Amino acid sequence: MTRVPDVAGTSGLPGSGSGETIPEQAASPSVPALAGPRATLQVLRVAAVLHALAFLLQPVFAGEYLEGDVDALALHHANAGVVTGLDVIQLVCAIVFFWKGRGRAWPIWASLAIALAVEVQVGVGFDRLLVVHLPLGVSLVVGQVLTTVWLFRANAALPRTRRQRRDQREGAR
Repeated sequence: MTRVPDVAGTSGLPGSGSGETIPEQAASPSVPALAGPRATLQVLRVAAVLHALAFLLQPVFAGEYLEGDVDALALHHANAGVVTGLDVIQLVCAIVFFWKGRGRAWPIWASLAIALAVEVQVGVGFDRLLVVHLPLGVSLVVGQVLTTVWLFRANAALPRTRRQRRDQREGAR
């Protein structure tokens, strides 16, 4: 609650000089929120969280397989399909975040790098090249988790600056 200072006028209404207290929202001037990538960022965050969860399940299924549960390899394979599908969804969401939401460009590049690395990961997994499959898998999990964490930071919601947008338009010409 904010106490409104006495000013000219005594109609008895809040803010009319009667000295009454009114809620903060009514006392503060309306400040427009920063126009940023709000909705597109939320969608990208959901996609990234789902993607990270699918990534985190992969070592669980692989570990179960290594402990002797042969059926876990089928789960590992099926979840690889889920991860691959979420690669595409996250990449599309990152493009929309940049293009329509005026967000930063680097989630596009991070999503693209992860998607391409996942394709390599699936290939070496089917070829049973564990010397590549295991460290690449760890790197992918870490990369996706870091991308997801960044998307939840406050600066992810900031729009690109006008200069960044102008430079990108001029570079496209």
